[in-house]
Amino acid sequence: MPKVKAPSVPSKKAAPAEPPKKKMSAYNTFMKEELPKYKAKHAGVEHKEAFKQVAIMWKNSPQNPKRNQ
Repeated sequence: MPKVKAPSVPSKKAAPAEPPKKKMSAYNTFMKEELPKYKAKHAGVEHKEAFKQVAIMWKNSPQNPKRNQ
C-alpha cells in the first residue's frame, strides 16, 4: 500500500512577523529633528543640557498640539 503524504503544517519555529510600528508622536518627531540641529549649533553642550533646551523649545513650538491648552 502506498504511503499518503501528510498535509504540510507550518513550523512553529518560524520567525514571528514584526508587528507594524506605531506612528511617532509629535514630540518624538520634533526631538528627532531638532536635537541634532541644536547640537550642531552648540557643539560644546552636553547631551543632557541640549535635550533640556530642545524640550523647552517644544513648549512653544507650533508643532506642539498642547501648546494652547
